[in-house]
Amino acid sequence: MKDRSLFLVLVGTLLCCAVAVSSFAACPTCPPDSGAPEAQSTAQLAPKYDQEHYLTGDWFGLRNKLYDWGLEIGIGYTTEPAGNPVGGLEHGFTYLHNFGFDVRLDLEKIFRLPETTFLVTISQRSGRGLTQDAIGNAISVQQIFGGGQTYRLVQMRLESHLFEDQLTLAAGRLTTTSDFLSSPFYCSFVTNGICGQPPAPFFNMPDGITAYPAATWGALARIETSKQTYMQFGAYDGDPNNGDDTHGANFGFGHNGVLFFGEVGYKTKIGLWSMPSRYSFGGYYHTGDFPDVAEDSLGQNIFLSGRAAREHSGQEGFYLLFEQMLHRNASRPETGLNAFVTFVVSPDEDKSTIPYYLNGGLIYEGLFPFRPNDKTALGFYSGWFSDRLRNAQRFAHRAVQTNESNIELNHQIQLTPWFYLRPNLQCVIRPNGLNVIENALALGVEAGITF
Repeated sequence: MKDRSLFLVLVGTLLCCAVAVSSFAACPTCPPDSGAPEAQSTAQLAPKYDQEHYLTGDWFGLRNKLYDWGLEIGIGYTTEPAGNPVGGLEHGFTYLHNFGFDVRLDLEKIFRLPETTFLVTISQRSGRGLTQDAIGNAISVQQIFGGGQTYRLVQMRLESHLFEDQLTLAAGRLTTTSDFLSSPFYCSFVTNGICGQPPAPFFNMPDGITAYPAATWGALARIETSKQTYMQFGAYDGDPNNGDDTHGANFGFGHNGVLFFGEVGYKTKIGLWSMPSRYSFGGYYHTGDFPDVAEDSLGQNIFLSGRAAREHSGQEGFYLLFEQMLHRNASRPETGLNAFVTFVVSPDEDKSTIPYYLNGGLIYEGLFPFRPNDKTALGFYSGWFSDRLRNAQRFAHRAVQTNESNIELNHQIQLTPWFYLRPNLQCVIRPNGLNVIENALALGVEAGITF
């Protein structure tokens, strides 16, 4: 109850601050009329939606009219059919897809609240996962499997940008990893070991953290401390499922504490080798209870007794994320070769199934001059299982989990601005950390359409 009260106070404070400060600036002084025609750039005159960048275009002008009134509508489709002709528990093939629907209200246009928006997102997922049906590894080879293969309300996010974007406040139904432990390079990959975030915290805090398409009550504050540095803090309901929340419409609060996140970072366009860089450090603390990985409630081996695991109070971890451009294309200097590395640690191996996690990748946009908008990516991840977990499995004469790794190679073919294909191959090494499952080769293609 104490945790919940503190959480509600944090959410309420940030929400009130956002509305109050925005309202204070709602009636700015009008600029003096110089008598000259208003100057507008070509970019300002260009419509938001057109046939070139969206499959369905501007809906005969209606879509741009709605945008001018403050209503922005986005629709996207992603599918990731894949099969494993080699390795795994058995050979198989699965199809799955995700429809995403976004509605963003510009509250400055509608209610004269400057720099304030309200975002609602909805997801619809169907299909089966190759990991779950055939390979048997721990981390899905298809990033759009999970969170319930059904329709789901995701975010309901009120966000304000204040003091010339130096302060951002957000509150509502938020997805934790949309703001923390994230990189714009992650979803150049298909494996869920990279896209959309390192998954180790989801193993170490079962049902305690959210990723798309799930969300929970939360609040966020981000401060641009200088042109190159920032800090941000978030608080989230630590029990987002709150019982049965199949469709994301259970708006009650959970009963397992509060999740706190913090992150500081440095970002610059002229970092190492005078190229864009970003370095961030973050951490989290969950006040709830989580199960032991090896012992039951009586202190016995959980794999032998069959009793429920003993509970630990609290869970914590931290992460380091490095992003660095390595090479620029001469013809388009904003494109070229980028790299990233992420290291995630949750050091208490009594309650952390995967205490150490590492991923990284290289993404080259415009590797082939005749395909300047294509992207070629090579990435990997490796997750190490807890020593205590392994010792308990060994004592119970079970297969022992050590570490699972994956190497992915893909090429994104940007056929139009609104349609791409991403053929990919993945080598899953020691699936689920077990030597008893044969290393697997997964072949697939991701397709994405922006409507």
